[in-house]
Amino acid sequence: MKSALSSLAALALALTFSGAALAADWEGGDATRGAKVFKKCQACHTVEKDGPNRVGPNLYNIMDRGIAAHADYNYSKGMKAFAATGAKWTEETLFQYLVKPSALVPGTNMSFAGLKKEGDRKDLLAYLETATGHQK
Repeated sequence: MKSALSSLAALALALTFSGAALAADWEGGDATRGAKVFKKCQACHTVEKDGPNRVGPNLYNIMDRGIAAHADYNYSKGMKAFAATGAKWTEETLFQYLVKPSALVPGTNMSFAGLKKEGDRKDLLAYLETATGHQK
């Protein structure tokens, strides 16, 4: 467990300090296309303000929110361990997470295989920026 936490802490630190380098990776998505990509997510997540939790937590205000910080949701041990690293849900973190959630957060309950196409991840992030009330 200690080595898993150390690995997660190192990853969170790397994501924090490499934000500028990753910015080019996630920018440039299309929110309209992202709304279509989000259809893969909507069985488990909602995006509207005060929306319900489903199998996964509501995603309103997810950008710059602490990991495992949505009230009234019971997070997995893996997600709680990732939260303990101090990481936040930023565009960079989400861009990496969405490749394969279980690779970034071992022990997560999220069974979603991930979005392999970079364009789909960019589009989804553009959609989440607009649909979840994020103020830049």
